Order: sequence, then C-alpha cells, then structure tokens
Amino acid sequence: MFLDTLIFSASVGAGHDQAARALREEILRRYPAARVAVVDTISYISPMLNKLVLEGYLGLLKLSPRVYGKLYEKTEGGDNGADLAHWPYRLLSGALTKVIRSYAPDAIICTHAFATGLLGTLKTRQRIRQYLTTVVTDFTVHSYWVHAGNDLYCIAHDELSGLMDDLGVPRSQVVATGIPILSKFEKKLDKKAMRERHGLADLPTILVMGGSLGLGKIKTIVESLDAQAGSWQILVVTGRNEKLHDELKHRHWSNRVHVYGFINFVHELMAAADIVLTKPGGITAAEALSQGKPIVIMSPIPGQEDRNSRFLTEQGCAIRLRADTQVGQKVAQLLADEEGLAALGQRAAQLARPFAAAAIVDQVEARVRNY
Repeated sequence: MFLDTLIFSASVGAGHDQAARALREEILRRYPAARVAVVDTISYISPMLNKLVLEGYLGLLKLSPRVYGKLYEKTEGGDNGADLAHWPYRLLSGALTKVIRSYAPDAIICTHAFATGLLGTLKTRQRIRQYLTTVVTDFTVHSYWVHAGNDLYCIAHDELSGLMDDLGVPRSQVVATGIPILSKFEKKLDKKAMRERHGLADLPTILVMGGSLGLGKIKTIVESLDAQAGSWQILVVTGRNEKLHDELKHRHWSNRVHVYGFINFVHELMAAADIVLTKPGGITAAEALSQGKPIVIMSPIPGQEDRNSRFLTEQGCAIRLRADTQVGQKVAQLLADEEGLAALGQRAAQLARPFAAAAIVDQVEARVRNY
C-alpha cells in the first residue's frame, strides 16, 4: 500500500496550504514511493477566478470586516442560504473530476471548505468514489465545512465535537486529531540557541505576526511596544506585505526591532520569543502552541478568528488585547508577571498537538484499508 493521495487546498491565506503541505510531508515520510499532490483548488479550476476570490476576500476584510463577520455568524449553524456545493458543481466540477480520474488516488483530503463542498458533491453524485476526508483548520467548525459525501472530519479538539453534533455529523465520522503543522514544529527548540543563531540579544523578546499577508494593525502595535521604556527586543514578521516590511525596516526604533518578510524559519523565531503576539489564524495558533508559547491575540478577523480567540482564551493559553496605543503597557505588565506568563505557556504546551499530521494520516490509512 502506498496511499496515493490528492490533497485539495486553496491559497486564500497560507494556512490551508500549510496544512496540506504538512499532510503531504507525513504521507511521504511513511511512503516515499507514494504519489501525493497538493491541488490549489480554485486556481486549478481558473487562475482568474482565484484572483477574483482572493481580491474579493481581502477587500471585504479591509473595507467591511463587520459585514464578513455577520455573514459568517448568520451561516454558522447550518442556515447557508445558498449551499456552496451546488452551483460550483454545475459550473466547475469538470476540471476536478478530470484530475481525480487521471491521478486515481487511494484517498482524497480537503483542507479548505470550498474544496470540501465541491468534492462532497462530486461524491454524492457518484462522480468519484475515493475515501474523502476533511481537515478543519480552525479551533471551531462552521457549517461550510460540512457536506454530504464526506467520510471523515478531523477537528482541532474534543470540545468541538458538540458543534459537529449540532451540524448533524455522526460521531463515527469525527476524530479530534489537532490541526496539522509541519514537522519542523514537532520539536521544541532551545530559546538561547535560536537567539544566537539569528543574532538576537538575550532580552525579553516579543514576536509580532500578522499572518502570511501581514494583516492587522502591526504598525500601531510595534510603535506601542517600542514606546515602552523597558529594554526588550521585538521580532516582526510582515509576511507578503512588502510595503509594511519596508516601512518598518527603515524606521528608527528605541528598542531592538528586527523585521522579517515571508520566511521559512518562523518556528525558530517562535522558539526565540517569550510571547507570540499574533492574529489567531488556526495554523499560526497551532504552531505557537507546539512551542509552548503564551499567545497574545490581536486584530482577529471577525468570524473564524473570533471563534479561535474565544477557544484559546477559554483554554487558558492566550489573552486578547485591543490593537491600540496601550498594547505596549499591557505587554510590559504581562512580561513582569512571570508566574502568569509561565502558566499561559504551560497551558499552551498541554493543548498542543504537534503530531496532528501523523494522527490524521493514521486515521486515513486505517479507514482507506477497510473502505
């Protein structure tokens, strides 16, 4: 058995693709001869459609985040209004059917809800027959993830099982595996060693992130942190936001401020940091948990990131602050509270599922064998 697999993702942000790559990495670790491909679902169907979807999504978040939040909330419990799995099937399913029949995989995995809708519909209409698994990449479950035709749902935590009950999914089709992250996050790295590797001082260190797109009020946050009199260093990851990167890079700062763009060593910066201050995307949060880092949540996207925030704060591994000029003062208070900071980190380590990719592949492997 080689477990040839097609993994359908979507490049709306980097999280879904990151989860897909983590699963591909794990399958190939077990079966080096397996054929495992990641398909950027919307881009594969039409690059122009992908561009429109991404620009529309980002535009809505920038101009009317509350509208996005309301739409998310209205459809959260299953009242979709217009089921995403129906009209795309008629218009767009041909390309997906073609690639699946050509590749002839043993299993299909989806790491994006749009892909789940399309593939679930294809299966209910008997256009495909492979075992179909959906991997939910947030610490919540929205109704858009749930579609007839899916065989298995992998969710972030046991406490989310009640949401699946509410959406009518049998418990036999739900497994709490955690959110898949790359293997480089599996091991907790040494803080001092990572500081030395990246030329960082041995000072209280704050890692500021805005996701792959560098969203959120990062400039305001860094300015507020820098305004504090305390001696610390600030690591800022701006992702693909080149304008923000250049602006922060060429500023004069009172503290040590290191600015990075889109990088492949976030795990090392997380290890070097005392606090991770970030938007609460599911993948980013799972990565921070893997390193046992206290999370300070800033600028969550209304909708799924609000739900992630709620889950993480209720679990005791994160606090949520407003992205305003008082951030620096509040972070300084947190750094001064060594006992409270340690408690946040300990709870993060307890909640972490660094081997989630392996748990998911275990489930898929066993179920495909008996399918």
